[in-house]
Amino acid sequence: MWIKKKPNYGDQIRVNRGLYFHHGIYVSDDEVIQYASPSGSEISPATALIISTTLDYFLNGGVVEVREYNDEELKMVRSKEEIVKFARSMLGTGLGEYSIVNNNCEHFSNYCAFGKKESNQVEDFLKMLFG
Repeated sequence: MWIKKKPNYGDQIRVNRGLYFHHGIYVSDDEVIQYASPSGSEISPATALIISTTLDYFLNGGVVEVREYNDEELKMVRSKEEIVKFARSMLGTGLGEYSIVNNNCEHFSNYCAFGKKESNQVEDFLKMLFG
């Protein structure tokens, strides 16, 4: 579940971009770690890297939402310190070639939090298309 509220260290956050949600890991208002293009084009496969920006840059005028874990997710999620440490260890790298379907910002965020690459918005979209 996603809640509009002030994020805390190590939270998974997202912002609505209209057709999709952009995801990242909150460290502070001065540091959000995300899978994006430094040029500002969040879905440019050629330049996408794990980068650190400010919260304002990440939000780009949008409103932050924070992930609230259900009981099952709480059993699997890494500690806030581990999430941030892992996210920082990925700075300047990619997760392989960027792909909107197989390797995007939500995959990165979930990889940091749970150790596995998943994208609920991609899965939901594919279910909608193919049933």
